[in-house]
This record gives sequence, structure tokens and C-alpha cells, in this order.
Amino acid sequence: MEAEFRDRLLGLLNGFQRLRVMVVGDLMLDHYLVGDAGRISREYPVLILNHERDEYRLGGAANTVANLVALGAEVIPAGWVGADANGDKLLEMLGRTGCLTDAVVRDPESCTVTKTRIVAGGTHGGGLGQHLLRVDRLGTGAPDAAAEGELIRRIEHLAGEVDGFVLSDYGQGTVTQTIARVVIHLTGGRYVGLDSRHRLLDYPGVTAATPNLEETEEASGIQVKSEAEIEAVGTSLCAKLGAEALLITLGADGMGLFEPESDPVRIPVTNRSEVFDVTGAGDTVVAAFTLARLSGGSYLEAAHLANVAGGISVRRAGATPVSAGELEGALRRVQYAT
Repeated sequence: MEAEFRDRLLGLLNGFQRLRVMVVGDLMLDHYLVGDAGRISREYPVLILNHERDEYRLGGAANTVANLVALGAEVIPAGWVGADANGDKLLEMLGRTGCLTDAVVRDPESCTVTKTRIVAGGTHGGGLGQHLLRVDRLGTGAPDAAAEGELIRRIEHLAGEVDGFVLSDYGQGTVTQTIARVVIHLTGGRYVGLDSRHRLLDYPGVTAATPNLEETEEASGIQVKSEAEIEAVGTSLCAKLGAEALLITLGADGMGLFEPESDPVRIPVTNRSEVFDVTGAGDTVVAAFTLARLSGGSYLEAAHLANVAGGISVRRAGATPVSAGELEGALRRVQYAT
């Protein structure tokens, strides 16, 4: 990375602490049931896990919140969770990050979306080990009219206090079309980033989006097999969305940045050999990309920052936020030409 360009990216980091962001989306809880699997049951041909500990992490939109906080921003999470024990745990964890949770609606008719991963071999040294099974406890889909109305009221009440927004749609129903329209209407020209698992083109009016390759293929209906196809699909989706930028994450092939009336830019991956777990990497990317843009960076600069941050994220087990200090250190070590 050229010294002058690196210095500009490092300068953007200094502005993160002045920013406030609202994240509207599917707030989820990640639960890890960790132990050692040393034998097969005599009753059934299944592994026996000797339970050692439970770990909890912020998941879904809540992991986007955690990444924004770790990078230095103040964050207001807005979402819809159950009035259950997992919802209590999720709110407690969000509170520990320093977030205001006034925009989180509790619904006694639903349950908090929780993903339990059963993992073995992670009892030594604090790692998570080998995943054996995942059990998903899902909510009830979209909120009912009362819960949706209450969430909109809280978003409207707090929206004036933020510099930008992120819509984090994990397909669990929180980001309804009505809620998305309300957020986009409230922005008044402020930045709205989009991270959508299955409905990329359902949010016209967002400022920028950060889909991965699978989400890009789903939205376009095309299985991308070449560089030319990536460029054609990325350009088309950016135009259909009416966005200022589209950043496609391409795994080991880095990222592709698309802006209207500009040539596509391919950004090489910064971490090709140390991919451990991609869980939550997209949340890290949208957080870094959003803050870099809100801090005054160009989309190209924001994409480079997001690329480095994502490279840090995939080295960790589970959804683990990337801090501003870690991002700064990685930026100082990266070497490639822009």
C-alpha cells in the first residue's frame, strides 16, 4: 500500500469516534456450547460431547453493532426481539458495549433468534474447536402491526441523533418494507448502508450496499463464473438499486467496487492464507465501510479499509468484532499498490 494512501486511511480512523450510527435489523444471539468429544454413545451411533462451557456472542445485526462500537462509533441498535431469557441476554450484552437500547422492542409473542453451535475440541486454550451441529431457534417472522408500529416510533424518535444508518437484513423479518421506507425517508440525505442476506434489490434508495458473491448471484439470477461476469453483474445491480456504490465481497478473490459512471475496481484480498471462520465477516465489512465513508473517505478508501478489516475478521473463531487498534495495526502492515 502506497504510503500516502495508507496515511489517508489511517487519518479516517481518527474520525470514527465522532460518529453515531443507527443499526436497524435482525438482532440475534450466537450461543456456543463447547466441550470435548472423546467417545461414541453405546445407545446410538453419535458423538458424546462432554460439556465444558457456554459462550455467547452478539450475532446478526447485533454483530454489526458490536463492530461499529469496537471501531469507535456510538451506536443505536433498533430491532425486535422476544421477551425471553435469550432476549434478556442479548440486551445485557448490548448494554455492556455502551449502546443505548431504547430502540429495541420486546415482543412477548415472539422469541429471540438464537443460533446454538455445538463445538468440540475447544476446551484447551479458550478456542471454539470443531463445529459438530448448529441448532437455530427462530422468531415468528415479521413483527405484527403493533410491534412494527412501536419499532417505527422508536426509530423516528432517535433518528435525528445519528450521522448515518445501516439496514442489516438477515431474513428474520425485522426489516419490513415499511420500516425500510421509514428509515430511508428519515435520512434527509444521510448515509444508509445495506447488508441484506436475500433481498438486495428490495431497498431502492439506500446509499450503498455490501453483498457477498452468493447474495450477488441470488439478486442477479446469474451464477458468476468470470471477471467479465462479475463486472457486468455488479454494474447492473448498482444501477438497479440506484446506489452510489456497491461493494461485492469475493472471498479469496478480494472485493469488487462499483460506482455509477466509474470503471469497476478490483481490490485484492489482504489475507489469503489464514482464513479460519467467515462467521460475521460481512458485519465487519459493512461497519468499516460505513464509518470510513461517514468519516469523509471516498468509496475507494472505504473499500480498502473494509477489505483490511474483513481480513482480520476471518482469522477469528465465531463472530468477533474488529477494533480500531487492530485495524490500525493491520493497515500499517499491509503492502500492496493501489
